[in-house]
Amino acid sequence: QYSDRAEEFTATYESLTFEQVHQQVLDLIPNKGSAVLDVGAGSGRDAAWFAQRGCDVVAVEPAQGMLDKGRKTHPEPQINWVQDSLPNLTETIKLGLSFDLILLSAVWMHIGPNEKQRAFRKLAALLRPGGMLIISLRTGEFSDGRQSYPVALGELEKLARDRGLVLVRLCQSE
Repeated sequence: QYSDRAEEFTATYESLTFEQVHQQVLDLIPNKGSAVLDVGAGSGRDAAWFAQRGCDVVAVEPAQGMLDKGRKTHPEPQINWVQDSLPNLTETIKLGLSFDLILLSAVWMHIGPNEKQRAFRKLAALLRPGGMLIISLRTGEFSDGRQSYPVALGELEKLARDRGLVLVRLCQSE
């Protein structure tokens, strides 16, 4: 679905700035020179924002159409585009990298209930000591047929605790 509608989704994603979408966590964003993993990078808006601030970014996108559009829209040399997906992140793990920040913006609801524990374990393993994982939780179903699953803060908090991670901030937005 994302590949078939890549033009439409890219226009929607690019209509908002990184700051508009992530305003409540801007102060948590790492500095220049940080390694960032953007899982479900979509059009690359967020990956480009990090790249323009001097971060090295791995932008992971499972949908070939979105990946192609992202590469074209944001060809910054600091962005390494990788076709991969949760829960395995096989291609990403093959890179042998660890990250100061991992961002999942509007992704977690696409992970099936039986895949969430493995997905979180893979993400936590990719974090550097002291690294940060930012996950936005989208609730509700899509009206356009895209698959989504229920998300729960309590479940995510338990997954974090089980991996030795601590919840730093909880925000709610429209």
